[in-house]
Amino acid sequence: MKTRCPHFFRNAAAFFVLLLALTANLYTQPQYYNYNTAGTTNSFPWNIPGGKQIQVLFLPGDFNQPTPAPNGNITSVSFRLAANLGPYTYTNVVIKMGQAAGLTTFAASQWYTGTMTEVYNRPSVQLGGLANEWLTITLDTPFPYDNTQSLIIDVQQCAAAGATGFSSGTTTLAGFRRNTSLTTSACPFVWGQQSGSMPHMGVNISSGPVNCSYSWANQTSGTTSLLYSVKTVSNLIGWAAGAAGTVRRTTDGGTTWTDANPNTGVITGDIYNIEALDANTAWVTTSPGATFIYKTTNGGTNWVQVYTVAGGFINAIKMVSATNGYAFGDPLAGNWLLLQTTDGGNNWTSLATIAGTGDGRNNCVQVSLPNMWFGSGQGTIWKSTNSGLNWTSVATTGLTGQVLGVRFNSATVGLGGGATMVKSTDGGTTYTLLPASGTGNITGIQGSGNDFWYTRGTGIFRSTDNGATWTQSHTHTAAQNDISLVTDVNGCMVGWSCGATGTIAKMTGMPVAINEPTTQIPTAYKMEQNYPNPFNPTTNITFALPKSGIVILKVYDVLGKEVASLVNSFTNAGTHIVPFDASALSSGVYIYKITTGEFTDSKKMVLIK
Repeated sequence: MKTRCPHFFRNAAAFFVLLLALTANLYTQPQYYNYNTAGTTNSFPWNIPGGKQIQVLFLPGDFNQPTPAPNGNITSVSFRLAANLGPYTYTNVVIKMGQAAGLTTFAASQWYTGTMTEVYNRPSVQLGGLANEWLTITLDTPFPYDNTQSLIIDVQQCAAAGATGFSSGTTTLAGFRRNTSLTTSACPFVWGQQSGSMPHMGVNISSGPVNCSYSWANQTSGTTSLLYSVKTVSNLIGWAAGAAGTVRRTTDGGTTWTDANPNTGVITGDIYNIEALDANTAWVTTSPGATFIYKTTNGGTNWVQVYTVAGGFINAIKMVSATNGYAFGDPLAGNWLLLQTTDGGNNWTSLATIAGTGDGRNNCVQVSLPNMWFGSGQGTIWKSTNSGLNWTSVATTGLTGQVLGVRFNSATVGLGGGATMVKSTDGGTTYTLLPASGTGNITGIQGSGNDFWYTRGTGIFRSTDNGATWTQSHTHTAAQNDISLVTDVNGCMVGWSCGATGTIAKMTGMPVAINEPTTQIPTAYKMEQNYPNPFNPTTNITFALPKSGIVILKVYDVLGKEVASLVNSFTNAGTHIVPFDASALSSGVYIYKITTGEFTDSKKMVLIK
């Protein structure tokens, strides 16, 4: 008896190609897309064997179907396919995004040169799809999208053997809306040509807050002097200052810290606080007998004295713009030394006459106009609700002695720290005692949203629930005195801490992309084994939710110490992929654990460096 060959096996090759495509990409329609499926076709950038780069400019309102795109975090980008695509293996696939207000056309004969954020990078990746479907790429880093500004998307691939026969639908508009590299150029590409022809593209946007994974790493400051104060300007720019006129500055994210007071003789005494606007402009305060404010406009090469008063002691300087700022000092002649500047810190005048006794503490000030807070050495936190014109002293019940740190993440919720910790939920009108981790004095409290960080001894501690619980995020080699964090362009916090013997540590926040690879809702909870495993240094964790709810996904070392919090938020039902970057961790076995509703599960993964 002969065995007949089923149609399935006769069509195995076609099925295999389709299977690869379906497992590599998403084919569901993106949430928001531009224009329609009509128009001409264009092959860029996917069907060029030698590689290609394009930049596409989308104006506000371009992603208008089926409804206008809202503000939020772009989690994926989609390309409408006019013909079958591979699948092919592409190398050096990089996607960048940027935004600009009022930009309606690219400048003639050049690439867009504004700020761009890398949101996707693959040395090698297989991509493919079917005609009249969507090729969707989930971003490594969600991009914060403002729908009132133009969006620039830059896509490149450096080589895709055999990548021919594919085209993307396009619509032609006025102006230069797409830049393209020369067909014959090699990666990295050179500028080639421009047109108004735009690919049919779409985006998925999450309207919720960015989920961030944070890691700390020690850096070398180049000094052994005691550092009292640190100021984070951005992910790349930071300043630190301390004993004997020490000032350090970085413009490369902390890879190198350089001397920002090389011409000694102007600044005298220890620097207790530093403020900065950018890589060039900064202020410091010292108090050797009299109190002083010094300013630099050339990155610390030269400092100029801009204020002094005998017998005073300034604790902190806070600039709210390039022109307006405030300085806070101990009482002088029975009144708190409260100063303001309206000319960029070149001149300082009295802000208000507020009677007070005792003293304040360096770095222990927050300005979030019209609200201001500063801590005292007598266990009180002073508060103003009208930009410093009037002040009220509030006893911090449960916090005895010095208030060394204060931070309000909103107009109502804030923390104060010293030997213990207190919390306010009414803007600083009342305080209650709050549990805290570690030993020693709590200083340098910072935060955003539900997240707070503080330094205590050699430890840096984090809370993700407004201070209810704390975990240790980092341990340094010496006690830390101050911490300064800002929100990076990716929507996560970034910054530095500083302390004794010139120690500096940097915190980096990485957005966690959480997206549904399919529109089908799972029937059961499940968490997959991470892939790849073993890994170095990145891997992906996939989990499935049959219904929406609060999801907590954390990573622990073998001793049970938390090393990363990947998800801690409300998450929609669906299948989700969460990237994990272990660059800051050592080789070894780690455990990742998910908790949501009635479901919990944990698995091991191996990091090999």
